[in-house]
Amino acid sequence: MEKKQLLLIPAFILLIVGMFAMSLLEQDNSPINVGNPIGYHSSVCKQVIRADGSVEPVECSSNVLYDTGKNLIRTYLGDTGGGTDEVDQIELGNASLAAGEPQADSSEAYTALSGCGMDAATGAYTALAQDGNWTIDYEFTSTCADVLTNVTHLTNTATAEFAGNSFTLVTLQNGDKLQLNWTIWPS
Repeated sequence: MEKKQLLLIPAFILLIVGMFAMSLLEQDNSPINVGNPIGYHSSVCKQVIRADGSVEPVECSSNVLYDTGKNLIRTYLGDTGGGTDEVDQIELGNASLAAGEPQADSSEAYTALSGCGMDAATGAYTALAQDGNWTIDYEFTSTCADVLTNVTHLTNTATAEFAGNSFTLVTLQNGDKLQLNWTIWPS
């Protein structure tokens, strides 16, 4: 009887290891293409210097980004009243010339499309209900045949680049439409 019980222990361990292995196989571990996601990082440091000249150690910690702060980011970047600083210009990369994968330092080969209905355009700004969320949306209509694009940039009218995104190569024909919707939120 004891030998049968001893044989059950390895079988039980094997069963547990097998279930764990199967759960790992079923997980979707595909990478998410997010580049440099928007985030919020901070450091606030304080130091006390006493009247007698003694100095307490520096203490640093991160702060909390309030929902109202997220909304300030949304308002400033998304729609500041028609100046040249809001980030609402959507531009397409010319894949026939150069439209490389966006890099954080903006060093990729990139030539913006122009003409054929593909010039940079002011997108429609929408502040969403969630704190800090907003979208910039635009629909391009091609007026030429064989227009190739695979990259989009979000900029302001002063040509400061905010972000870039690559997508599957598209060949647009005369009358084809390309809808782009940027949804952005600070986390």
